[in-house]
Amino acid sequence: MPASTDTVVEPSRRARKKERTRRDLYEAAVRLFLRDGVGAVTIDAICADADVARATFFLHFPTKDAVLAEYGRQVTDELAVRLARGRSASATLRHALEFLVERAIEHAPLMQPILHAILTRPAAIAAHAEQGRDLAAMLAAVIRDGQAAGEFRRGVDPALVGAIVVSAYFGVVGEWLRRPEEIDLRTAIAQALDVILRGVKPRPARGG
Repeated sequence: MPASTDTVVEPSRRARKKERTRRDLYEAAVRLFLRDGVGAVTIDAICADADVARATFFLHFPTKDAVLAEYGRQVTDELAVRLARGRSASATLRHALEFLVERAIEHAPLMQPILHAILTRPAAIAAHAEQGRDLAAMLAAVIRDGQAAGEFRRGVDPALVGAIVVSAYFGVVGEWLRRPEEIDLRTAIAQALDVILRGVKPRPARGG
């Protein structure tokens, strides 16, 4: 019986240790990226900061760019938790974009290299597309709830609206990165969402 118990517990312990190591590497990389810039940070520096061997890095991330992709996944996962809190659909969408905007501003030094990787590297393009679909699906669920509650008009495909919101977000962020002195990201995103929401709210009844 004890041997059987050990067989069940030990893989879970190994899995937790593996996840901790991955998290340590990710946090070390982000810390160094923000301090020194992505281009100046080497894999050896990340490993030294996380206190792991170089070979350990490649057990978790195939390249330095993969850490940037992990950043997107971490943000999406955190947003998923925040979306679980009770709000109206409109307020939830606003909260979601406000959260994404604050993360973009807080981690602005990461945004440019992430965007560059998305535009130039096939693996990053694929990772970004997958994360974009996940984010759009989360927002589509919010739209669907809003339609069921009568907050948004029906007959509009929630998946399409979710994709539009995500595309608008990344489009505005891209412009902000190109012209940060001309664009206030918070204001621009709020305006973009306002345009989208006005298109999905119920139409006034005729003669009303």
